[in-house]
Amino acid sequence: MAILNLTRANQALKLFYLDGLREQLNYASPILSVIERDSENVFGDKIVMALRYGRNGGIGNRADDGDLPTANSRKTKQAQWDTKNIFARIQITDKTMRASRSNEGAFVSLLEADLEDAQNDAKDNLARQVFGDGKGKLATTAATAASATVQVDNAQYLFEGMIVDVVNPADGVVKHSGLEILEVDDQSATPSVKLSAPVTTDADDILVVSGNYGLELTGFGAVFTPDNTLYNINRAQNKWFNPIVKPIGGEISEIGIQELIDEAERRAGGKIDFLSSSYGVRRGYQNLLLATKQIVEVMDLKGGYKVLSYNGMPFSVDKYNPKGTLYGLDTSTWKQYQLMDFDWLEEDGAVLSRVANKAAWEAVLAKYADLGCSKPRGNFIATGIVEH
Repeated sequence: MAILNLTRANQALKLFYLDGLREQLNYASPILSVIERDSENVFGDKIVMALRYGRNGGIGNRADDGDLPTANSRKTKQAQWDTKNIFARIQITDKTMRASRSNEGAFVSLLEADLEDAQNDAKDNLARQVFGDGKGKLATTAATAASATVQVDNAQYLFEGMIVDVVNPADGVVKHSGLEILEVDDQSATPSVKLSAPVTTDADDILVVSGNYGLELTGFGAVFTPDNTLYNINRAQNKWFNPIVKPIGGEISEIGIQELIDEAERRAGGKIDFLSSSYGVRRGYQNLLLATKQIVEVMDLKGGYKVLSYNGMPFSVDKYNPKGTLYGLDTSTWKQYQLMDFDWLEEDGAVLSRVANKAAWEAVLAKYADLGCSKPRGNFIATGIVEH
């Protein structure tokens, strides 16, 4: 019966569960639900994105007998970088399979429970990476001397049960690895975490998901940081590839939002059609609507998300959106570049394979992809907004 369970599990994973898992993971957050996926511009393991900027210099007015304007096409540059490798792994022991041999339904329930856990955690991980810079930083540590309790600058991205590494971001050296977060104190003035073993950290060390350092999606943290190197393009030397950044330092306002939308259009022809904020900024926007006696309108997005509406465009919220921050996106300038959609790693047609040196079976879901923005200047970030 264990063999029968294994056969049916392989068939179910390929024929029944895969499409649902793909949809859930591709729409892991409101932002991902509106960004188009693109496989045509992925060659091997490289993403190639053609960039055009500036104006055509061959435009001008002349006298009747004057020389025509000198042709000068818009400037072009090619961005090229590697896809990121995304995996979700489930494991079932041989003993569990044999124990359920007299009850096929029990085995199906077990498989579904493992898949649901993997799906939810993978969705959550992808949603977080959208706002990261590719390094995988969850929090910055304070100096710690041989203690399991570590003070951090921000506990927003930390949860019990996460397995993390301590990394020196200056040189990428992993100082401690494979530590489980046992407790998270995010209510005190100085947030902290309790780890599964004592560590020694320096100020400015960072916590990352174990094994993830430098391998995560190229998210908003990279795109909306001016003058860094993005997609192998030095933006300190290519200012046209920088985003619009504005510190607000006050309450959110419709005039302030509109000013940034207008600036994106004026500077780069950006058509802002999606807004994303933290919970506190969204509450501030709702408070603004109530104060001005406006109706709070709601709209639906793919993936079953319900979001607020600002002048007919989605005003979404995400638990991983940095506090006090509002992003304005021209979604036509964003792509999810993928070598392939999520799929099982198969061995000889079998999704489930033996785990080396263990009495267990495993299945691995994989995708090779990254986020890309072809016109950062057509997008904006507003920071320092008062939270409610």
